[in-house]
Amino acid sequence: METCAICGELQDFKHFNEYNICTTCADIMEDVMGEYFLRTIWKSEPKAHGAYLNYLNNTTKYISDYKKLSQKSDKHIKDISARVSGVLENGSDHPSRKRYFEHMQKVLDWLGSTPQFYHYYFKDYYVCPNCGASIFDKYARMDMGDWMVISCSECETVIKKYFSPKLV
Repeated sequence: METCAICGELQDFKHFNEYNICTTCADIMEDVMGEYFLRTIWKSEPKAHGAYLNYLNNTTKYISDYKKLSQKSDKHIKDISARVSGVLENGSDHPSRKRYFEHMQKVLDWLGSTPQFYHYYFKDYYVCPNCGASIFDKYARMDMGDWMVISCSECETVIKKYFSPKLV
C-alpha cells in the first residue's frame, strides 16, 4: 500500500486516480471543495440588473469557466485555514472534532502547495455532463438535511452532492 500524500498514513483506497489520498483526507477534501465549489458558482449568479451587468463584466475577464474555478483558491485556503486555526486555538469540547480540524489543516496545507489539484478535482464539474451548460450560468442548489446538492438548472442533472454539516 502507498502512503497518503497529505497525512502520510497508509492509503486504504484510491479516491483520486492521479493522487495518493487516504479516505480520511478525501472526506475532508470533499468538505473543503464543496464550500469552494459553492462559493465560486454562487458569486457568479446574477441577482439583479446592476449585478447582472457586473457579472457580465467579471465573466469576460476569465478565459474559461475552468480557469475561473481556481482563480480564488489561495483566498479560499487562507479563509478556511484562519477559521480552522480559530477553532483549534479556542479549543473544542470534543476530541473527535479537534482531530477533524487538525486533519483539515493538513489538507489545506497540501492544497496550498498543490494548486493544480483544483483543476484535477473540478475537471468534470464546471459544465453539466448531460447538456453541457456552464454551471456558472445554469445551476440549482438544494439543501437536503446535511447534504448540499448542486444540479443543472437547465436539465436537472445532479452535478455534485456534498455532505455539509455546518462545522466551520
